[in-house]
Amino acid sequence: MTGFHADPAALEALARSLEDVAEEYGAAADETSGSGDLGPLVPDALQAVTDEWAHRIRAAQQDFDAAAASVRTAAKVYRTGDATAVEELRRADG
Repeated sequence: MTGFHADPAALEALARSLEDVAEEYGAAADETSGSGDLGPLVPDALQAVTDEWAHRIRAAQQDFDAAAASVRTAAKVYRTGDATAVEELRRADG
């Protein structure tokens, strides 16, 4: 077969993997976040650094979530296109 071939099931698997990575980033951001009490000995500067890390990790999490959503949308588009093509071919065959 020549031309382009998309595998919607593989795209769904990729989307799940991206969501898993996003969850891991979310957990890391939660652990890094300054929302917990680091104690009186930890200077404000360190708190600011950990807050910035948490923010950047959370941004990466959002990027992975967005990528997963885009891949899932692509899988849906390919499935819909395939179903439409099959239906049109059946009508053409009579």
